[in-house]
Amino acid sequence: MRINARLDDEYVLKLNYLQRQTEKSVTEIIKLALDAYYQEFAQQKHPIDILADSGFIGCGEAGSHLSTDYKSELTDSLEDKYGLTQ
Repeated sequence: MRINARLDDEYVLKLNYLQRQTEKSVTEIIKLALDAYYQEFAQQKHPIDILADSGFIGCGEAGSHLSTDYKSELTDSLEDKYGLTQ
């Protein structure tokens, strides 16, 4: 694949510096930069995968009604824990 890119002065200076320091061609520098970026990106996990791997999802237990009665369940739990009543 042939790539045509426009670089502002800052990136031209960086590219020239890398060419002088490494004695590599622009093509080689771009390939190395793409490899480095790809490795960084490929190692990142999606947040849902992190949660699934952690065992957090599905670790709790509750009745099937919790999604509708969570406020009263929380109130009861806090009353039991702290002895508070309304």
